[in-house]
Amino acid sequence: MNTAQQTVAVAPQLQECCLICDGNAHRPDLVRSVDFECDTVLHESLLPEIRTTALLIAASRHDFSQRSPHIFAQEADWFAARILVLNARAFDLDVRLVPMLNTANERARVFAKKHGLAFQAAKIRPSLHKNRPNNILLMSVEI
Repeated sequence: MNTAQQTVAVAPQLQECCLICDGNAHRPDLVRSVDFECDTVLHESLLPEIRTTALLIAASRHDFSQRSPHIFAQEADWFAARILVLNARAFDLDVRLVPMLNTANERARVFAKKHGLAFQAAKIRPSLHKNRPNNILLMSVEI
């Protein structure tokens, strides 16, 4: 095989980032007030595509002939939306969340297939990060 016929698989470039998940983009002091550093900070409240996608994923399972639940979108719906919207490839989470992330990957896969979107499953990087605030999600996204 000559070099013109060879294709080289290029590994995607990943960017480590922190996602503020509690809607407090107007309070950057919440991140600075703890002993925790992150070079790239994203504010989920400023990314309405995540909320919209999470709710669309949840709505795809809902029986609209019945009353809507008090909490419409589950944690797995939010993670599925982050996988699709941010191209999230890895989350630094407690390993006890593997079942939830498996559900999120499946929901993201189904949603992506239905809407003709690219999909790649995310994984968990086991993490304890004792200094990480509760409202910060550490992850790697494909850029």
